[in-house]
Formats: sequence, C-alpha cells, structure tokens
Amino acid sequence: MDQSTQVKVTKPKVASGTSVSLRVKRETKKRIQVELAKVNKKDFGKKVRCDELIGTALSLLTEQHLKALQDGSMTNADRLEIQYRDYVKKHGATTKDEFLGQILAGNGAVNGGQRTISSSPNS
Repeated sequence: MDQSTQVKVTKPKVASGTSVSLRVKRETKKRIQVELAKVNKKDFGKKVRCDELIGTALSLLTEQHLKALQDGSMTNADRLEIQYRDYVKKHGATTKDEFLGQILAGNGAVNGGQRTISSSPNS
C-alpha cells in the first residue's frame, strides 16, 4: 500500500473517573476557594471537597432564587415581548407595531393601563 493513501485511525480518549470540568468566572472560583478554606479550617475530619460545598449550596436554592435568576437573565426585548403577548391575550389580535404605538401614545398598553414611564420630568 502506498504511504500517501494510509490513514491513521486513533481511538478517541475516554474520560476515566467521575469528575468533569466546569467553567466558572475567576471571581466565582476564588469565592469557592475562600469558602472551602473556611470550611476546612478544623482540627479533625477529612477535607470537605468542592463538590460537597457546591452540592450543599445548590440544595439550599429556593423557588424565589430561581425566579430571580430567570428574571435577571431577561433582556428589555424579552420583557417587551411578554407585555405584547399579555396585551394580545387581553385585547385580541394586535400587530406589534400597533402595540408599540399604544405604548408611545400612552394609551394604557403597559402594565394593565398604568403607565410606569413618565413622558415629562415633572409628572
């Protein structure tokens, strides 16, 4: 067989063990390391591992925490889309352009008829 037609087949590396990597910001890594140092500052017992600390922290999350994370991840465009869908449910089929016109005209398209953004600085 000619050398130019030979194909070298390599087996993909299979990860051994049960650990995997996880990307976090440097600041988050530093906070975890600081907390681990506090937890492991003791006279007896084995070291608490990072996995145990994170697992315990995750088990303490409440629905309010999850809701706050979800709300914090929304953009203004997302919030506008939610308001538009709510408006369509309440008032029937409306184009997005008409909806935006209602918001700009101040005709009660936002927050169930209550305007939250003032058009003049004194109102």
